[in-house]
Amino acid sequence: MSESNGRYVKSKTKCDVVVEEILNMIATGKYKENEKLPPEQYFVDYFGVSRVTIRESFKRLNMLGVISIRQGKGTFVKKMDVGMVMQPLFASIMLDNLSINQIYDARLFVESGTACMAARNRTEEEVKELEELVAEMKSVVYEQDIRRFSQLDITFHRRIGEISDNHILLATYKTIKEVLDNYMKESNLSMDTVRCSCEYHARIVDAIRRKDENQAREKMEEHISLTKRDLIERLNRTGAPKYIRINE
Repeated sequence: MSESNGRYVKSKTKCDVVVEEILNMIATGKYKENEKLPPEQYFVDYFGVSRVTIRESFKRLNMLGVISIRQGKGTFVKKMDVGMVMQPLFASIMLDNLSINQIYDARLFVESGTACMAARNRTEEEVKELEELVAEMKSVVYEQDIRRFSQLDITFHRRIGEISDNHILLATYKTIKEVLDNYMKESNLSMDTVRCSCEYHARIVDAIRRKDENQAREKMEEHISLTKRDLIERLNRTGAPKYIRINE
């Protein structure tokens, strides 16, 4: 691993490159839904890599849900959707190492958008569900159960993304979900941060209930900005690195 301009950069493996390229081929329509992919030897020659590399790449693509490997029949492209189009971005993120500023800036832009759209599109049932989540979070704050709060926190932010009913925003959120989940767990370690998060969750839900799109966006932005600040202050005190090693 090398260091450049304060960031840690990990070189891509041959398998990483093959996965990204095939994802792009599928996303851009070179290989369409239910189409059978060429045999392994075609990709061996195309990429100039070993058969082992191609097989490992296919395993990764299968795990991502992009292709289906049918024994004795070949390898086929699965149904295309918005999430599929976002897979190249997902692969790019997972092959890199990200700073706290990068991941929280991404989180701020994505989740302020989902909060705004949730305020516009929510149903009464969805508001009730969010209010119940906030009530449960308040209960675990009282019990000082940080682990349970972290689980509820992840559920809360995911549900707002789903309630936004915007497939592009939701697909983008899911693309960085694993990274966000790790950060949200880390950022809720102190009780002060937990209490502050719980208060902001209540304000966000209130704005969504009132269908106040601007307030929902603003409160989510404030919430994430404060969470980022608290995390950086804690890392400064402990001397911990301010980047995430995604793929070691």
